[in-house]
Parts: sequence; structure tokens; C-alpha cells
Amino acid sequence: MKRHFILVSICFFSILSCFCQKLELEKASPFSAVKWEENQPIVKFNNEWYYFEKLEQFTKKEILAFCKKQYGHKWQKRFSEDLVEVLKGMDYRPNIKVKLQLSKNGITETYTGVFTLENRQSCLMYNRSNRTLKSKPNNKKVKTSKAKLLADLQEFKKILDNRSSYAQISSYDYSTAIKKLAASIHKNPEVMNINEFSNEIAKILAEIGDRHSSIKNKAFDKKAHNEYNLKLPFGLASLDNKLIAIKPTSKKDNYVYYFKEYPYLKSINDLSLDDLLNTYNYENKKAPKETKLTRGANAIQKFGALLFKNNKKVSKSIKVVFTDSSNKVEKTVYVDLTTEEMGFSSKLAKENFKSIIEVRKNKNFDDLSKILNSNIGYIKIPMMFHPRETEGLEAFIKNSFNKFSKTKALIIDLRNNPGGGREILQIFAQYIVPAKQSPWVANVAYLRTDEKIVADEKSMSGRYLYSYNSKSFSDAQRDAIDVFNKKFNPENKFDKSNFSNPFYMVLNAGESTYNKPVYIIVNENSFSAATVFTSSFKGLPNVKIAGVTTDGSSGNSRKIFLTNSKVRIKISTMLSFQRNGKTLDGNGTEPDIYIPADSIQIFTGKDTQLDRLINIINQKIY
Repeated sequence: MKRHFILVSICFFSILSCFCQKLELEKASPFSAVKWEENQPIVKFNNEWYYFEKLEQFTKKEILAFCKKQYGHKWQKRFSEDLVEVLKGMDYRPNIKVKLQLSKNGITETYTGVFTLENRQSCLMYNRSNRTLKSKPNNKKVKTSKAKLLADLQEFKKILDNRSSYAQISSYDYSTAIKKLAASIHKNPEVMNINEFSNEIAKILAEIGDRHSSIKNKAFDKKAHNEYNLKLPFGLASLDNKLIAIKPTSKKDNYVYYFKEYPYLKSINDLSLDDLLNTYNYENKKAPKETKLTRGANAIQKFGALLFKNNKKVSKSIKVVFTDSSNKVEKTVYVDLTTEEMGFSSKLAKENFKSIIEVRKNKNFDDLSKILNSNIGYIKIPMMFHPRETEGLEAFIKNSFNKFSKTKALIIDLRNNPGGGREILQIFAQYIVPAKQSPWVANVAYLRTDEKIVADEKSMSGRYLYSYNSKSFSDAQRDAIDVFNKKFNPENKFDKSNFSNPFYMVLNAGESTYNKPVYIIVNENSFSAATVFTSSFKGLPNVKIAGVTTDGSSGNSRKIFLTNSKVRIKISTMLSFQRNGKTLDGNGTEPDIYIPADSIQIFTGKDTQLDRLINIINQKIY
């Protein structure tokens, strides 16, 4: 008996010492891989992917904040490859076995992780094979050899061939464009500098129509280029499908015409407005019409940067031609560019930005919800906040709908909303989707992969997109998908062997829904998850979309650095379709009730769009 007790004790203390034994290895990890989604770590543990939440007493927020402060642009690399060093830097030497909190499909559970050298080596191999870490390159060279640029150009083509989703449906012949650029680099006696190179490949990428894509030379310092910072001495704004020239008055947020008799911009340095919008402002060439005009106005106002991005030189003095409403009578002036901020800044956009800061910093929702004088509920969502990271958000939405229970209609304002996450959409669905239309198939997406994925995929489920046979779906939801698929017809044809099987986002009614008309008001600056929100509810019998077409985008983007130039390529890896079969990118979501911004809203900041929508509701026009 005594011997048995001794053996049991030895076994117990052996196990306890294993848990409590301090880790001696400097290079070890409890994860076999780490990938990133919107700067959030997703870790591979026991051959499955999870969202990382906590390690021992340290939350994700605490660890990432330390990494950013301590390691600068290498913070993601340090977390994924040198976690032991990170924890020691936080005055904590981990045990070999540690308590982990990991989440999947919104459910957080506790696991026991084991620090091993093998795991750390696996993390290294994963990073090297994917080369998608968002670490800022330390290469400050402006030039590199022709051979290296040509190699990067071929690497860029492979990214478009094998990773980009929208390259697969674009009619643009990017392969020929890349060959022409390669020939130009090869023939030119001068070595193209990296700024010029990044601008040229940015032009190619823009033609594909991926609204989440971009090219960035992260070593570029705009302060070192005086011409880049030169701007027009007047502002530009979009009005009646044209660009008007305006200037600020002494009254805050008020503007007047730059030339009242000649309000419209016609050309700059003999470059027509069409050239400026469609050739020079290539980044927004494939944007919906209203977005192209508004973003184009901002890009042209920053005239030095616009020409720099086109590898053109700019002189300080420029010729500008204005015209009247007939486009026949002109006024030509010569003006000097300036470094002062003279551009147009929408009062509504500035107020939206302030609201984002107020929610993020102070968790203050006070000004976002109210009942208007005509007994219409109003709730503003300035950004698609993540409820798990925004304390009080879900309660705020619930309280708002309780407050709106006796209103005659509801307005949800998503104007100037830059996007974010989709979880808030799921919360709103509980109140908006009628029981008769529930479950409601809101979005269909395909992931760019040569593998036939038939199960859930982490980057998609994080967007509430699940495969048909997902455990997250009920039989009723699958029945709704079956009915939806009978009529769903993607507008773009694509080689499905290059994509996964479809993933679906399905919305459900809650126990208590809002039973009066709902109006979602949007504008050309409603982007990414905000346009997903808009398109998801469009078509419901109780919902109308008001405003102008959104800047549609939903791409599951990835960032990759080219090997030699260190230029960052950002591309979408997902095709995202609306219920009508159109992609979000390049199309946006069209309103049921067209209400553009008018001159009063531009010149005074008065919200005439909202006033007109209230009038339409009161008159029961829609």
C-alpha cells in the first residue's frame, strides 16, 4: 500500500512538474502556423485553425500591443515566430504547457498548448512558403537591377494567375500588359526606380476591377518629394454628375463656387476631365459612377500626387479651364499649386469620422440613435464595428430597437461607413428580416483556390460565409439555399475549377422583429462590409435602399510583398455576389430611391439627403 502511494505520488508530481516546468527553449511555439486576417492572428492548433484570444493571463490585445510597441513593423513576425521572446519581454517565462483560449465560429474554449521546437519550425516554414506576413520591408533602396525588377514582374503575374479572384473574371488582358511593361523595362537604358515600377504595376492591377486591391511601395517617403505634395488652390466636389470648383468661406464647413459663372472643371494642362478621371485616376477607374466622381475629385485636387502616380512631372503653375452649364462658354486661368489644404471636405464625412472616434475611445453611442420629429426612428452606424471588441454595441442596438417599437418607420444611416466586420449585420438581421422571409440567403461567395473545398474555411466563416453542408446551417437554412439556387445566376462566368464550392451567408429573423418599413440610406463612400450590409437586406419586402450606389467591395484580401523591390501587393481572393447575381466589386448596390447630395448639402453641410428621405416617408411615396 505504501509502495502504491509512493508510485502514485511520483506520477502526480511528474505530471505537475511537466505543467510547471519552465520553458528553457528560446525558440518554441504552441502553434504550428499563424496567419493573419485584418491584423488579427489565426493560429493552427492540433491541425485546426482558431482565432487566438488569450495565453495564460495575457489577452490577445495585451500581447499584440506589446509586439507593436516593442518590435515596430516586425510585430507580426515576432508573434508568429518568436513567441517565447515576446512573453519574456513581458516579464513572463512560460511553462512548457500553457493554458490557451481559442475561438471558432464565435465559441471560445480553453485548451492546453505545448511549446515545442517542432511547432516553431513549422511556423517558420509556413511563413516562408506563403510570404504573406505584413511586415514592413526594411529595403530603403530607390533603385534595383533590371533583372530583379523583371523577376518581380513575373512574380506579380503569378500572383494574379494563382491568387487573385477578380483577375479570373476580368476581360482585361493583364498578361499582355505585363509583357509590354517588361519590354519597356528591358529596352530602357535607365533602370526604372521602385516608385515608378510600383506605379506601373498599380495601373495594371486597377484595370482588373478589384476594389480591395492596391499597390504600395512602403519605403516611399512623400515628404522627400516636393511635387507629390502640391495641390490645387481650390476644392472639387461632385454635383449632377460633374465636378464643380469651390472654395471655403469664413464660416465653418461652408463653401462657394470658385467661379460662379463658370462652375464646372473642364481640363487641367490640356488634360480633359475624362482623361483625369479615367486614365490618370486609374485607382478608381472601375468604381461605380458616383464613387468614381467623388474619389476622382479628391484625387485631382491632390494634383501633384496624381501626376506622380502616373510617373509624370508637374510644374507649380498650371492652366485650368472652367466652363458654364452649357459646356460651351469657357474661362481659362493660370494658377499656382499650393501645399495648403484647400480641398472640399464633406461635413457629413467629418461628423462620421468623429463618431467612429467617439465609439472607439469612449464607447459613446449617445448621438447615433434618436426618434425624429415625424416619429421616424433613426440609427447611424458610422463603421461596421466588431461587437466583441466594442463594449456596449449589442446592447445599444437592442435598446434602440426597443425605443423604436412604436415609430412609423426606421432609417439606418450607413453613409461614409468605411466597412469593418459582418457580425453587426447578423445582429441587425434579427430585427429586420421578417419571419416569412427567414431564413434569408444574403450573399454568395467563392474562394480562389485550386482545391475543391467542401467544408468551412476559416477566412470565410469569419465573414459568416459557410459551405452548404456546414454544421452552422440548419436543415431549414439549407432548404432556403436550395430555393435560392434555383433562381440565382452569377452575372460573371468563371472557371469553377479555380474556385471553391460556394459559401453562403444566411440571415435569420429574431424573436421580435421591427414590423414597420426600414430605409437604409447610403452613399458613394459606403464601402466594404457597409455595402455587404446594404446588399444583404435589399429585396426584402419591408426594406428600401435610399441614396446613391455604394462603393461595392468584398474581397477577403491578402497582402504579399514582392521579393526584390519589397513592393506590397494587396489582392482579393474571393468573388462576392449579391442576390441579383452581380459582384459587389465594380457594381456596388444600387438604391431603390435615388437621392444624391445637392448643392445645399455641399455648400452648407445641411443634410438635405436625410430631409428628402424623411419627406418621402411622410408622403408614403415608397
